[in-house]
Amino acid sequence: MTSISPPRACPQCGTVSPSEHSYCPACGFPIGNLSNGKGNEDRFVGQTLPGGYHILDLISVGGMGRVYRAEQSVLGRTVAVKIIHPHLLADENAALRFLTEARAASQLNHPNSIAVFDFGRTDDGQPYLVMEFLRGRDLAHVCFEQGNLPFYRIIDVLCQVLSALSEAHALGIVHRDLKPENVILEPMRRGGDFVKVLDFGLAKLKADAQAPRNVTSPGIVCGTPDYMAPEQGRGDAIDGRSDLYAVGIMLFQLLTGRLPFEADSPTQVVMMHLTVPVPDPRELAPERGIPDSLAEIVFKALRKNPQDRYQEAEEFADALKSAMHTSAAAPSTSRRSLMPAPSVRPQTTIACPGCGLIVPAGRYCLECATRLPTLSSPPVRPSQVQLPLVLLEREQDWQWLIMRGEAGKRELAAGRVVGEQGIGKTRLLHDFLRHQENAGALVAITGPDPYLAEVPCHALRDTIEQLVVVDTDELAQGPRDGLEESTRLGLLEVLGGTLPLDDQRDPLELRRARADALRWALNEACVQFSPNLIVLAIDDLQRVDTPSRDAFADLVGDRFEHPVLVLAAHSSAFEPGWSARHPARVLNLLSRVIAERILQSGRVDIPGGALPEGGVTPLLIDQVLRFNSEGGSAPVARLADLVGQRLDILPPDARRALQALAILGDRSTAELLSELMHKSDDIHAALKTLESRGMVWLAGPHVSMDHPLLRDLVIAAIPVAARRELYTRSVRLWDRRGAPLEARAQLAYLAEDSFQALFLLEQSAERASVRGDASSEILSLRRGLELARREISRGELDDPLRAVVIFSRKLGAALTRAGNYSDAEGILREALDYAGPSGGERARLLGALAHVSRGRDRINEALAYLDQALDAARQSGSHDLVQAFSTIRGSWAGERLPIGHS
Repeated sequence: MTSISPPRACPQCGTVSPSEHSYCPACGFPIGNLSNGKGNEDRFVGQTLPGGYHILDLISVGGMGRVYRAEQSVLGRTVAVKIIHPHLLADENAALRFLTEARAASQLNHPNSIAVFDFGRTDDGQPYLVMEFLRGRDLAHVCFEQGNLPFYRIIDVLCQVLSALSEAHALGIVHRDLKPENVILEPMRRGGDFVKVLDFGLAKLKADAQAPRNVTSPGIVCGTPDYMAPEQGRGDAIDGRSDLYAVGIMLFQLLTGRLPFEADSPTQVVMMHLTVPVPDPRELAPERGIPDSLAEIVFKALRKNPQDRYQEAEEFADALKSAMHTSAAAPSTSRRSLMPAPSVRPQTTIACPGCGLIVPAGRYCLECATRLPTLSSPPVRPSQVQLPLVLLEREQDWQWLIMRGEAGKRELAAGRVVGEQGIGKTRLLHDFLRHQENAGALVAITGPDPYLAEVPCHALRDTIEQLVVVDTDELAQGPRDGLEESTRLGLLEVLGGTLPLDDQRDPLELRRARADALRWALNEACVQFSPNLIVLAIDDLQRVDTPSRDAFADLVGDRFEHPVLVLAAHSSAFEPGWSARHPARVLNLLSRVIAERILQSGRVDIPGGALPEGGVTPLLIDQVLRFNSEGGSAPVARLADLVGQRLDILPPDARRALQALAILGDRSTAELLSELMHKSDDIHAALKTLESRGMVWLAGPHVSMDHPLLRDLVIAAIPVAARRELYTRSVRLWDRRGAPLEARAQLAYLAEDSFQALFLLEQSAERASVRGDASSEILSLRRGLELARREISRGELDDPLRAVVIFSRKLGAALTRAGNYSDAEGILREALDYAGPSGGERARLLGALAHVSRGRDRINEALAYLDQALDAARQSGSHDLVQAFSTIRGSWAGERLPIGHS
């Protein structure tokens, strides 16, 4: 009796297919490789790695390690995790070499290179890489299934490989192990393939682990013998030309269906690369009709002496494109034409609008690099859906907003639009605000600062400036008639941008002054604009700075004498602290029926079962439709993965512009963005492309991201080392341009520029403490402590231990003031181990622990800590500390509890 395995659903797109399928027919996911939980248990499946990467399935096991499908929980995106085999890293030096190679590979920021998002070690010390998840098949598998590929397809694939190599070689990175198994092809809906090159630089790691211990690095042989350049076989130093030799081998193999050198042992193959002339591919495969131009390219690429080969990847690619050009210009009946005759030409060719040649359908013309129009196979009728999507299933939500508007005409009324990211909160809010403007209302709308760094009072200042004109110079001269002093000081802080470090007002007084400033500005606007309605709106409230959020909460929590409507939009998990008398409207997902109807109108085929029963966000539908119109491959039904697919098929200059915008923040300019891009990039053409694809919007000279979630996903998709370099350059740019302190501190932290980041973070924390912003103070100090701890092993700071102690003490004090005694005690106790047995810093830490104990009403314990602090202060010779602790002890002594209490 034969056992029949039940069908299974693809974990990537949800398509149900027979169990014998190796790949999902809809998205290409390798479902045949997934562990089934019976005899294939893997100890890493189910674990979560640092950075929030939760391992879901084992995909494959190779010579380098085990590859898993994982999810980065915070973004909901699929990633691949490669955990290196332990035997390849038997000693610490090998592990360090791995980290070096991983760091180098993570510099690659090219659409045709696999992106390395993160790397590190598991809890038991095994190194791992986190990479983008690929849904295609490797070139070896494609050739095995489809046989010999057409010449134009071979050229298209290899030109993309060479494009990836060009960037790598410019960065000094040599692949060392190029072969068809390391080239992944993903078929595009418009025709052609999208190529990804894998495993940059990791072949040397494998060779290091397998080499004898007395073999030094320059003599290590690494790579696969079939594709190994002669200098690699000799163990000589190699450079990018060795990779170009491997591409030449691949070209020979793709043209003829066999390798140029085959033997019974790897050693014999290596010796043939060193000594045996390259066979003529035309003679090995006469039935293929290999053009002379391609044969000549093979001979040059496979010269024994690197000096005689192509010297750069661009030169090699240009030769391939020239062969294509020559063939296209020749009569189509020529025996050696790269392109088939018109009667048998497949739909994957297209006439280039730039040069007129017939070329493979793809992103760019192989001859003149003109952007090619999309080509569907089979032809697809135009979409009947207009983008951006109109509001759907929002009639009741709209009526709720209308009712809030009517309430705002009688008195101060407020409301909140709540929902998950991408559900359409901003769209609904903005449509309603336009409706109110058309009805004669005065609308003031604000949101987070463009850097998303919670620059203090940004949203509050933006609101006040929209409501009323204020002369800050006049305010600074002293009290004004008719203006309360609290209001004047609040306006000065909000509009002036900073608060003096010697300000003696307590946090509650400062908060009240900022709220008074907002109420005064709103009152002035109401008097001037009466009887029309004033609408104050705050978008993305959860990202707005704390002082502004507090002022808005105080406004809606009090009575106000004029009719005003205050609206806010924020994510579901956020609690803004608004008065309970003001309702919130929670937005629902689009129903699955409506979503499928929209996709059908847009001529998009989503696999059955891919859309969840509970509904989808409008943003997902929008992205699916756009990806389909751009000629992408089969879309996946996960928003983060879908955005990643769209980013991959962007033109390189548009991709770099989008990355620069994500790093620099909204309301950037073309001039600013160009400073982070290549000099040869056309920034204006790039922005035009991004605008046409709905990824950015332009307002005069300013450029902003279309959606904050898109910004998060773009940043996350930049390879880790390339991302750090972009942050580093942004820090220098904003230093010159005078960006707010908090924005520069955040960028320096993300750039891991420890020296500058620690300096700026300490300043940010100090300013946050003065204005009573505990959450911002604690965040800055936590970031500083994280960097200081990291520097203990990195060694870029002269005295990282002292930095750890200082930031621990300040963070402990901030947490104590915020009432978080448990965290404060843990951080301060840990810092004592770094402070040494005596000294002023130890005395300060003990003093901080005394405040923690007093906050917990453990006065005896607090006095004991103070006694230890006094001893340490005396030993250090710090009379100021001795006097300070003595004064504190005297004031606390009267609170001592009877013995036995704590």
